[in-house]
Amino acid sequence: MKEIFKEIDQNLEYLKNELHADLSFDVLTRTFKVGDRKAGLVYIDGFIKDRLIYILNRLMDVKREDLSVDAIQKILDKQLPYYEVSTTTNLDDAADKILAGPQILLIDGETEAIVIDGRTWMSTAPKEPELEKSTRGPGDGFVETMIFNVQMVRRRLRDSELITEVQKVGTRSKNDVALLYINDIADPDLVEDIKKKIKKIEIDGLPMADKTIEDFLTGDNLNPLPKVRYTERPDTTAAHLLEGKICIIVDNSPTALILPSTFFDQVQSLEDYRQAPLPGTYLKLLRLFATGISLFLPVIWLLAALQPELLPETLDFIGPEKIGEVPLGIQFIIASLGIDFVRMASFQVPSSLATSLGIIGALLLGDFATKVGLFVPETIIYMAIGAIGNFAISGFELALTIKLLRFILLILVTGFQLYGFIAGTVAILALFVFSKSFGISYLWPIIPFDWNALKSYIFRQSILDLSHRRPNIHSPTDSDRYSKDDQE
Repeated sequence: MKEIFKEIDQNLEYLKNELHADLSFDVLTRTFKVGDRKAGLVYIDGFIKDRLIYILNRLMDVKREDLSVDAIQKILDKQLPYYEVSTTTNLDDAADKILAGPQILLIDGETEAIVIDGRTWMSTAPKEPELEKSTRGPGDGFVETMIFNVQMVRRRLRDSELITEVQKVGTRSKNDVALLYINDIADPDLVEDIKKKIKKIEIDGLPMADKTIEDFLTGDNLNPLPKVRYTERPDTTAAHLLEGKICIIVDNSPTALILPSTFFDQVQSLEDYRQAPLPGTYLKLLRLFATGISLFLPVIWLLAALQPELLPETLDFIGPEKIGEVPLGIQFIIASLGIDFVRMASFQVPSSLATSLGIIGALLLGDFATKVGLFVPETIIYMAIGAIGNFAISGFELALTIKLLRFILLILVTGFQLYGFIAGTVAILALFVFSKSFGISYLWPIIPFDWNALKSYIFRQSILDLSHRRPNIHSPTDSDRYSKDDQE
């Protein structure tokens, strides 16, 4: 670590070499006089605010006698009317600060530099996320700037116990990673474990931002179940923080990670809580039903069609009258791939063409496929119902996992019929039962059973009827939703 020299020219030369100012057009140095001493401001063009011109004017008006003793402290006390200033005695630290956006002020004869955080940020305007829309409620969503995202959460939780810690990750990118939690609600052991895991991350950069952080935190390569929940909504983030969850926000990403995240966390939707208790409960139960329908309905119909002897006489009408030229199991596999092809293609085309693409894929291709005998109509119907049920799942990552598990079940039923269905179903149940999210059972509050928590996940309860205890498997210091004054 290089300490700051007394000679300002040595400091400026070191920083210019360290930052490759001769090659990078946006690394700038502005030299001027402060009390007859040479001073230099080193910064990245594009990060600096116009208001810093006012600060420079004040510095140029400093008199020589004002810098006779404790020059840096006097400048901080009298000449820098700015709210984000600090000092550093290390040139390598100063270079890191400059790359992050703040400006470094060096004064000849001083072995301490002033850090002025006068950054300005380019960011998209907050808007409602496409994947988490709600008919009612706020229309703001996270943006690519971490500080703005933390601000949106702070706006909803004006609690002194809301802790917002930041760490730098990436030896080259040095991305800011913010860890948010409510100090007297979140599990302290889990908080410390997450901190240690983030500190141990050694990688050049975070090319996939929060996804890279997730990979290091979970460490899972084969288990497809999502162990964290992604959200772009600050109100959803605030609600999870109040339940004792931990939030991770990575700079340059418009999404936040919520952890731990169980199956019921993944299928929750803000829309359910914006409705009255009865319709809200209906939506919650319907969403859970849609998850089961998406996974099992096409598979069960295929099994019944392949082995009609399994059905009672009252259900002997299930199954196609004519199979066609292609085996029924292959039809379902092709249809499943076709739906994914259309979905993938819709991501690559402009939004104005996505509707046309959906019409072509769903109507024209499906209609012609049945007319030429490639598919029977039932294949189209049941795969369409499964796809619609999949779209009803709130967590996008869980929806993709359900789709993958359904595809595997289709292959097993096509090859082994009933035995394949039983083996696949048992394997899927075992996957859910034995998976954990940061030490918590993926099926909590069913395993281990907690009725009060399960009730809050399944039924939309009025805040007046809601259980006082937070739905948290851990034992937080403040386990009650209401203040003591409200309970008296």
